[in-house]
Amino acid sequence: MKLKIYIVEDSPIIAASLKQLVTRMGHSVAGISSSYEGAVSELMQMCVDIVITDIMLSGEKNGIDLGVYIKQNLNIPVIYQSSITDSSLMNQAMSTQPLAYLVKPVDRVQLTNALLSLTAA
Repeated sequence: MKLKIYIVEDSPIIAASLKQLVTRMGHSVAGISSSYEGAVSELMQMCVDIVITDIMLSGEKNGIDLGVYIKQNLNIPVIYQSSITDSSLMNQAMSTQPLAYLVKPVDRVQLTNALLSLTAA
């Protein structure tokens, strides 16, 4: 099953790498934003299967804030990706019930495993 994936990442290099990984896996990238505000604005206007967001974003609100907003308002599964392995931040992220928490750099195996529950349907 081909998924429409939305990427939220404030590093253009990482966003491009993730987009390439997603498309190589046979899925499509519905859009890319570098901030909470941009993502919320775009996600309200489109239909996507999943959001992959970095936890640390430019601006006041972070990826966990975005995860909470998506869970409360849009009901789209979220995968967090981060280079941060601080347990308190990870616990805060996991409290939003994401599909997965991936440590950067995200590779094909990590992402495939994270997406399995969606593509198996």
